[in-house]
Amino acid sequence: MVDRSFPTPETPVADLGQNIRAARQGQGLSLRELARRTGVTASALSQIETGKTRPTAKTAYEIAQQLGVTLAELSTGTTEAAIPAEPLSGHLQGAELDAMAVHLRKAVEFIPRDAQRTVGLQGGETFRVLSGHSLPGANCLLLTYEPDASSPPNDEFVRHNGHEFNYLVAGKLVIEVGAERYELCPGDTLTFPATTPHRLSNPWSESAQLLSLFLDSPPHHR
Repeated sequence: MVDRSFPTPETPVADLGQNIRAARQGQGLSLRELARRTGVTASALSQIETGKTRPTAKTAYEIAQQLGVTLAELSTGTTEAAIPAEPLSGHLQGAELDAMAVHLRKAVEFIPRDAQRTVGLQGGETFRVLSGHSLPGANCLLLTYEPDASSPPNDEFVRHNGHEFNYLVAGKLVIEVGAERYELCPGDTLTFPATTPHRLSNPWSESAQLLSLFLDSPPHHR
């Protein structure tokens, strides 16, 4: 059975708009300034913050980037998404042990299933944040596309900085990159520069799940 990632008692729903506003105000940014940085209108950003509309995946990603936070932090409304590591034991002692503990708190991150927030987006798309601060320069999401869902909606294309890696977990999904059209089946992967106009859609009657990794910078090619 497909795990559709829909809100359940075990899957908290993120108040994304409220968290965006709190993060913006915490940094002393005006609504107009954040709108300018993200390329959306101030009125559209205001509607997102008040929960009147939902952002697209691209807009949520861009807002997180401009606020200098991860999508996990934005969805939870906290700058500390990690569960503290357990105290170390063994032969390490004193300053060496303390240094290792500090390193692990920054580098190792455990996000239990019931702490992963679900975020609803425009076009019938839902995502759950799987990564946090310990994966620098990357955001890992589990996206769900219901039948007839598309991102962005209305036959539009989107592009943003970085690179995308996609792995289809369940169902079928169409990903259009530039003039190319790819029909993904479970187990298929698709990687592309996110600066290329692209869109994702599910024209079938079964929901689809996609594991996506958004990389802030494209990998170096030799």
